[in-house]
Amino acid sequence: MSAVNEMIVTEHWRLRVPTAPRVGRTVCVPTVHPTGDRRVLRCAQAVLDAGFDVHLIWLGGDPGAFRHHPRLRETRLPEPASLTDRLRAVPKVAAVARDVEADLWHIHDYYLLPHARRWTRRTGRPVLYDVHEYYPEYYSERFAAPSWMQGLARRLVAGVERRHAVRLGAVNAVSEQLANRFRAFGVPAVATPNYPSVDAFHHPPRELTPDLLHRVVHTGNLTTQYGADVLVGLAAELARIAPGVEVLAISRFPSDAARQRFAESLERAGRPANLTMLDPMPAHEVAGLLATCGIGLSLMQDVGEAPLAVNTKFYEYAIMGLAVVTSNLPAARHFVQTSSVGRCVPAHRPDLFARAIVDLIADAGPTCEAVNRAAGRARRELSWERTCAPRLQSLVRQLASGPEGERGAGPAVSPVAPGGDGR
Repeated sequence: MSAVNEMIVTEHWRLRVPTAPRVGRTVCVPTVHPTGDRRVLRCAQAVLDAGFDVHLIWLGGDPGAFRHHPRLRETRLPEPASLTDRLRAVPKVAAVARDVEADLWHIHDYYLLPHARRWTRRTGRPVLYDVHEYYPEYYSERFAAPSWMQGLARRLVAGVERRHAVRLGAVNAVSEQLANRFRAFGVPAVATPNYPSVDAFHHPPRELTPDLLHRVVHTGNLTTQYGADVLVGLAAELARIAPGVEVLAISRFPSDAARQRFAESLERAGRPANLTMLDPMPAHEVAGLLATCGIGLSLMQDVGEAPLAVNTKFYEYAIMGLAVVTSNLPAARHFVQTSSVGRCVPAHRPDLFARAIVDLIADAGPTCEAVNRAAGRARRELSWERTCAPRLQSLVRQLASGPEGERGAGPAVSPVAPGGDGR
């Protein structure tokens, strides 16, 4: 196996081992996210490009330890069937990460914070906390409790997050708003929105044409919070008012319970024939799917962090030249107004989602012209490699070298200049 410039491809992901000079230090990436998670892969690629070795630890696929390349190792643990299984996997992931000869740990989960604090206390080596979500809002919403109790839970989660984060190394956050939360209490932080990677989205640009608007796609998770029931309802409504429109959805279920709820929703709706469920696919194949579609869906419900979040699929839809139909939530609405073209509708109304799709098709000429203009801008501006990777690489270099440039010198780093989140 060549030691440089090699594309490593598995059934779940691909990463490029670059020609950059190797610095001889290892970044261990532990997470309870699924094997092949897109943000984890983007970050790992940036770290490889900076010359570091990478050891990935995550859940799913054939369990085992794999040496794909002298600079790239992977440990897979069994895939969880539920949130409970995922939580039970946390100490197992942590145990593997603890034993890796790492110069830096790059954790991708709130659950790993107390473990990471122990690693850095034991070794003096830093931890980079990658913040994928607005965790206080995300977790407090899960409490079936009065609003005042949810508020208490939100403050509790935020307090735990802050207590650990200030004792680690730095933060890599999915938005500028999140990065500012951590900067406010003295943690070096950069913002790296989930912009698509050229390595995964190198598909040649194609013009949006009226015929493509008849293919509607949803690529995100299918849970109640992410609008799984709304997806079924809008497909049923489209079958009634626009039978020529096809709806495609990737079967992304985070648990067996979510899969079962979706199956029951399909049964209640009579299994709409215009809804095609696709097998899960690695991140680098999503661009090919989007190139065959004209409208992208986001069906987030107005709960937890949803009003604050711009999900990965928004950026992917924009650069691939799709119109967007999304729940009318603040961050999503702002994205459509500034970086895309589409419609925002009440989150709980499948009939209005269907009507918005029909309206875009009826207005096909102007819609396609506007989307094609926006896609050109998105391809220039929403680039992981151009905007996010350099910020992350700079932060990792500072953390791994320490203030004196010595291995294991501790978590202190110099302040990092803020970066925009592209919203």
